[in-house]
Amino acid sequence: MSIKKRGTLTILAYLVSFFVLGPIANLTWDAPVSITSTMLFCALCILWTVGMMNRVIGRREKRYFVFLGLFMLLWLIERAVKFSPFLSSERVERMLWYGYYIPIILMPLLSLMLALCFGKTEKEKVHPKVRLLYLPAGLLIALFLSNDVHQLAFRFRPGSENWVDNYSYGALYYLAIAWIVGCVLAALMITVRFSTVNGTGKSGLLPLGVILLALAGVGVYVFTDYRHTRIMNVPELFCFCVASFWEACLQTGLIPSNTGYDLLFKNSHLCASIIDEGGKTVYQTSMQKDSASIKHTQRITGGSVTWFEDISVINKQKEMLEQANAKLSKKAELQQKENALKEERTLVREQEKIYNRINASLLVQTEHIRTLTLEVQTDPEKWKTNMLWVCVIGAFMKRKSTLMLLAANNERLPLAELGLAFGETAFYLESAGVTCSLCKMPDVFLPSGVVLYAYDELEKVIESKLPDLRSVRIRVIEKEKSVLFDIQMDATPLMFEFEKGARA
Repeated sequence: MSIKKRGTLTILAYLVSFFVLGPIANLTWDAPVSITSTMLFCALCILWTVGMMNRVIGRREKRYFVFLGLFMLLWLIERAVKFSPFLSSERVERMLWYGYYIPIILMPLLSLMLALCFGKTEKEKVHPKVRLLYLPAGLLIALFLSNDVHQLAFRFRPGSENWVDNYSYGALYYLAIAWIVGCVLAALMITVRFSTVNGTGKSGLLPLGVILLALAGVGVYVFTDYRHTRIMNVPELFCFCVASFWEACLQTGLIPSNTGYDLLFKNSHLCASIIDEGGKTVYQTSMQKDSASIKHTQRITGGSVTWFEDISVINKQKEMLEQANAKLSKKAELQQKENALKEERTLVREQEKIYNRINASLLVQTEHIRTLTLEVQTDPEKWKTNMLWVCVIGAFMKRKSTLMLLAANNERLPLAELGLAFGETAFYLESAGVTCSLCKMPDVFLPSGVVLYAYDELEKVIESKLPDLRSVRIRVIEKEKSVLFDIQMDATPLMFEFEKGARA
């Protein structure tokens, strides 16, 4: 037998016992109420309360069910003491009778509070204004307990000794009936509405059937004139209806309960099982273990739970990520090569620009060399002289190109570079028979444009005096804030001065 069927049969056996004990207690009325039946009713109430505590999940709901069970016990104990043969005080007997209305008034209110908990988590509190309902409930109880003073609930004839049967109902009694009916109807409306909205189907109407059964019981009680013909007395009937109503709510899922694990495992898409301490499988899903899965085991009260986590999706996603990473790596490598190619092309374009600028700046010297070589073709006697001057001009072009390449990457150049250029030019001038004198260059950095300007000016004068140039003297003098270039070519002076931070 499954655990679900065993639990259902236990609940049905409990409710049937509750219902059957009513007539048994009624048959022993002459006792007037047997202690045995009272103890059985109390035991059933305790079992029901403990069962609800074990099955209900929410702490708030557990608290309400504990109070319901306590009020059931209170009512049964009050009735047992009231009809006890050892009780001789009429006032105490009446107070116990009035005390019936403590559970009668509070149990419907607690049922309404329970209904308001439908669909709410522990963090979602019931509206604070609902708690104000405890005020009229407390007032009604206080008025019933003080009925001897005002007789608003039960009216006794003056001097009547048989107050147990010889009384009439007052306005307070009917107000209490209205209170009970109002709370029950409100709880029923909330239950039906919640079951309809949340799609529990026809099973959500099961609590309504319990209420109809309760009304039928009330009708049997009211329309039977003699006590011995009644199937069940008020306390048993009332407690039976309350217990049955909440059992119906629990069975239909309106109240979250610690049951239904067989359905959970039956409909689960996981491969899992719960094993007791003896190693016996209590619950097990129908799903089979997948090849790509990880086993998990967790200790729980009374055993352990084992489940297999399907990681095929994770493996597939991992494979997709690896493929994506491979594509990204290839794309990144391709992008890196493209960037390198772009940098190389940019460098080539920049070098082309520099070479174009060098060619543009040396057009005059190139044309001059061309002229000198053409003269050799027409006049072979000028070959030696012209070739010597071609070497001088070629040395200038070589050094000018070097200085321009350095200037492309440096904003300032040392005068030592200009000294090397002057020195090579002087070497070829001396080969051509020109006397040259070159001083040591100071250790100074000048703007690149200034260095190129100084070398250009020297070349212009030299080319202008070819082939009659006889002597060249170059001095560079460093001053505090400037540099003076003093150049003497035969009798022609060439002098210019630049500030150390100036731009040409």
